[in-house]
Amino acid sequence: MKTLTHNKQQGVALVISLIILVSLTMLGLTSMQRTTTDLAIAGNQRESGLMFQAAEAGLITSENFIVNSTSNGDFNDPTEGLYTVPSNDPAYTSINYLSKTSWANNVSGTAGTTLQAYEQPRYLAEYLGDRSQNALAAINIGGYGNQQTGKTVSIYRATARGVGLTGNSFRFVQSYFGKDAP
Repeated sequence: MKTLTHNKQQGVALVISLIILVSLTMLGLTSMQRTTTDLAIAGNQRESGLMFQAAEAGLITSENFIVNSTSNGDFNDPTEGLYTVPSNDPAYTSINYLSKTSWANNVSGTAGTTLQAYEQPRYLAEYLGDRSQNALAAINIGGYGNQQTGKTVSIYRATARGVGLTGNSFRFVQSYFGKDAP
């Protein structure tokens, strides 16, 4: 007598193989999507780090210019990114940082040569005035405190703009800087 169980099992191997094949395909597609996402995240982190490094290079150059300036009159050349904030204008609004015309290509090539950025870092340096003359300059910067020791302290705002590798994004870094008036 023949058993019927042999005839009933003829398509089961094919169905199980197809289920396993579909499962492995889904697993492969998920792995590819995750790898693509991880690559995008790594690229964004690299771009962000490069923008920050470029902005820091610009900020260092700006602060070096401020330290080495011998006169507050040096801050009257917008083509070089150097501005003086009027002390008698309480309605003064800062420079339009998003406008490319406000920025000068004033960071030397040495500041950005090791950076493989889309463009060189740029900076603005604003002379806010002496702390006793301008309300904008009446800020408390570490080391100077609220009490002055008879010296006139000039306050500056340095702003730098760094661009990443692609040129599609940028980062601003800003610092306030005080030094004894020249």
